[in-house]
Amino acid sequence: MNTVRGNDIHDHVEKRKPEIVSWLKEFIRYPSENKPPDGYEKDAQDFLEQECRKEGLITHRFSPESVEGITGHPAWLRGRNYPEGRDNLVAVWKGEEDGRSLLLSGHTDVAPFEPDNWEVCRPYDPLEKDGRLYGRGSADMKGGMAAAFWAVKVLKELGFRPSGDIIWEALVDEEFAGGNGTLAARLKGYNTDFAVLTEPSCMELCPACLGAFLGSITLEGNAGMPFTGYDIANPISGAARVIRHFESWSEEWISRHSHPLFTGSGKELKTMLWNIDSTTPGTSLQMGTPQVTKLSWIVWCYPGAEEEPFFRDVTSFWESVRAEDGDISRFNLSVEKEYHFIRPWETGSMNQDIQVLSNIYEDVLGLKPKIAGAPFSCDMAVYGDPGGIPVVILGPSGDNLHGSDEWVSLEDVFALTEVFAGFILSFSA
Repeated sequence: MNTVRGNDIHDHVEKRKPEIVSWLKEFIRYPSENKPPDGYEKDAQDFLEQECRKEGLITHRFSPESVEGITGHPAWLRGRNYPEGRDNLVAVWKGEEDGRSLLLSGHTDVAPFEPDNWEVCRPYDPLEKDGRLYGRGSADMKGGMAAAFWAVKVLKELGFRPSGDIIWEALVDEEFAGGNGTLAARLKGYNTDFAVLTEPSCMELCPACLGAFLGSITLEGNAGMPFTGYDIANPISGAARVIRHFESWSEEWISRHSHPLFTGSGKELKTMLWNIDSTTPGTSLQMGTPQVTKLSWIVWCYPGAEEEPFFRDVTSFWESVRAEDGDISRFNLSVEKEYHFIRPWETGSMNQDIQVLSNIYEDVLGLKPKIAGAPFSCDMAVYGDPGGIPVVILGPSGDNLHGSDEWVSLEDVFALTEVFAGFILSFSA
């Protein structure tokens, strides 16, 4: 008979805090960077697999591209490489009975540490300071993964036996609009009655996340040098005009969209220009007026947005801009999709399991969680479809994600360890 109580979990986590920090530091020390088309998660996955086996969990490793039929799936992102060892890790704590199953999920890959202007510590030499743990991947998202892993470890040490399967997974290739790792796990059949995605939500309970459209605008003209007196339109100058129009369009896009789970500061939609390039693939760049200039962008969207209507509207907008703006009409202009559409997702906030998780959060922290949309895009939709799993995001606070001096709140990691353990206890008693 299971006799574990919330106070038992709290006392056990209190005693194990130094070990939790040491474990997370070791995890961070593995530079599991995603550098498309390649990724370097292998060593970190080897470490995690060894740790899971120590706890008696049943582990499974598999490459995303080994899953039957995956490369023909609409959500598959082509052009990624999966050498030996770049595998998903799924660890199963088998239930004693035929009870409900629960998934605790995260991705092992991290963004590259460049540009290298780190000041607090080196990216893979984590440093504990003022309640924060600094290091690449500390917040996105090894801190949340550590909390979920230690929740399982603590319950096992206390002698708890779940009625249904508890799955802890560490996926590859989420960054850079990836998702192939998550898709592979869902198509492989590791789907459960409920899932918690431990992305860094700043301790908000998020039954929804943003989606993201990714694309580019290319201006094409004639390359050359104006030595003979002929005017050569420079697409870099044209790109300056494109940026102004993009900013105006962004203000209008943001103003006409809203969602009840995305209110208040920081929850509004955002857009971003993230690259400008005047090289033509396969050719050398001359020291002169370039032939093309390409601007790459991201536009985030609320649940309910769809890809095809968006790109029809955007293409129409830029066609009208080219017709009306003489500085842009001198160039051929094209709008292209890049990567793939990261779908937004929403799980009904009145889902019974979300309500239970909210109650346990309140018991542990002494305050109700804020239930809101996560102001970032991630793989949440893949859990919901094709996985068919009701999913919520809950992860720690931190800052400088994808930037220098990334950090995670250690108190949040400890609190989440208790919350996740309490949720497993309630979910699978």
